[in-house]
Amino acid sequence: MEAQSYTAQERRTANQVWAAAGAYGFEPLFLAHNTDGTVDFYMNTIVGLVHKYYGDPLVNRIFDRWAGDLRQAMLDDLAWLYLENAAYRLELPHRPVLEALRSSHADYFFAIQYKLSRQEWMARNQLVYTMQAARWRSVLGRNLPVMTPYESGLFRALAPDTAPQPDQLQDALLAVYAKFDLFDGTVHPKAALHLHLDGLLATLATKALPTQMIKTDRVTVEHSNAVDAAGSGPSVDKRQAHITLKQNAAQDRAYIESCFGRSLYPPERLRKAEQELCTGVHLGCHLWFSAGVPSPEQAPTPEARHLAEQAELQADRNRAYYAKNQELHRSVVLRLTEQIRNCILVHQQPNARVARSGNVDPGRVWRAPLLNDDRVFLCAEEENHPAFTVDLLLDASASRLHCQEVIAAQGSILAESLANCGIPVRVSAFSSLRGYTVLRVLKDFADKNRQNINRYFASGWNRDGLALLAAGDLLDFAPGPAPRHLLILLTDASPNDSRRIPPSPENPLGCGYEDAAGVADAAAQVRVLQRKGIRVSAVFMGEDRSAADAARIYGKNMARIRGMDQLARAAGRLIQNEIRELGD
Repeated sequence: MEAQSYTAQERRTANQVWAAAGAYGFEPLFLAHNTDGTVDFYMNTIVGLVHKYYGDPLVNRIFDRWAGDLRQAMLDDLAWLYLENAAYRLELPHRPVLEALRSSHADYFFAIQYKLSRQEWMARNQLVYTMQAARWRSVLGRNLPVMTPYESGLFRALAPDTAPQPDQLQDALLAVYAKFDLFDGTVHPKAALHLHLDGLLATLATKALPTQMIKTDRVTVEHSNAVDAAGSGPSVDKRQAHITLKQNAAQDRAYIESCFGRSLYPPERLRKAEQELCTGVHLGCHLWFSAGVPSPEQAPTPEARHLAEQAELQADRNRAYYAKNQELHRSVVLRLTEQIRNCILVHQQPNARVARSGNVDPGRVWRAPLLNDDRVFLCAEEENHPAFTVDLLLDASASRLHCQEVIAAQGSILAESLANCGIPVRVSAFSSLRGYTVLRVLKDFADKNRQNINRYFASGWNRDGLALLAAGDLLDFAPGPAPRHLLILLTDASPNDSRRIPPSPENPLGCGYEDAAGVADAAAQVRVLQRKGIRVSAVFMGEDRSAADAARIYGKNMARIRGMDQLARAAGRLIQNEIRELGD
């Protein structure tokens, strides 16, 4: 493009490239922008320096080597990591300020990660992200992410101590790609799918058939810190481990069990639950209920062991975050406990038992003279049986990556406050992966140890409607010690799953489980549970654009919070409403 055809933003970007190159008027091969649309000053400087030291014709020939390959985007990104290292080492002696610019770029890389949508997180190339995260963590002097030996070797190969000369650049980079089986020198284009349709069908398909990205479901554990005590700060420090699942039904099931532990349900009971619940919009989906207990019949795979290690690291971070903000958390527990107790005293009458002393029961007075029965009095039970139980359901999808520690802390606070008031509580986390909606029970009703709530980690997708039905089924399977049930979700009210809604007479083409379709299904399943006598409430901690969806799903039984300091008031109101209903 000629200079006069640049937009204002493109001209600013090009000026950054030209200034770094020390030459003007050429058309840059690349213009760098961040994922949020802003101009990436440092990488544009690198583009200019690459022009200065290597020349655009050479760089263009290198990128043309794999143009059209099915992994072109990945190869492009890794190549720029290699070029960044080379250009930085060549220019630093002449421009010391480059070190500060590089550090600022590294900081910004992590700071914008929390802005990525779940779709962006799940669709991004995991090897590229691991290499990028490792590069910028090393720049900041932080510990490197946990990597496999393969990843560690590639990380070192992309950052040689000595920058290659121009006549060495192409061979050096291609040698790296060959060594790590990334590109063998031959372009392998992705096979295209060709359909020939005529007439009305062609018109309909052109307008209606969606263009869909192929997603690979992964079990991912990302460890985040730099979350403030209010829970509103961005995650700026992430480590990522990933496991790719093979697309085989039997292997998928075995893998789910290997990663999440054996099923709480006997096989026949699990099959029955799937037959009853995985219908309609959830046809073809599966369920898994687990307490994280390893299966004695199945040895863990290396991938599962790696996941367990990463999950334990996240648990350590959850515990550390709770301890760091202990004073705030203790004050929230005290306030919430007081609110619940006061409401119980006002609205919930103590159980009475027949006794030989206490308040006279007029309906039993006749028994004294006629039956010689002096138990004509009523006295209050010293310890009441709980009137209801609480199931606390934590959204554990990838959209919660930036606030895992906060959610674990919220679960612990709610569980402790309810236990202080004698209300049995079970805490579970839900996510979906490769068509399986997984409920992980972190704390059961009878479990006095609330430390296991720190085993919470975020990963995968969330099929909220099916998760709600699964929670209802778990109540049937293990109902707890009280006849009434309250289900409280900690959620961002953004249902989204990689498994599509199948075609139906009302929707012949099916659709993605997301946006309006996902919200409608979640709302419908809330009503299903309510008709069964289960009260459903939600503590909403999400973006403004999802607030209306939360209201559509949960109605008036929804409380929004923006920080930890608001948890007591919001959750207290929901629980108090339940107590009032019981007292009426």
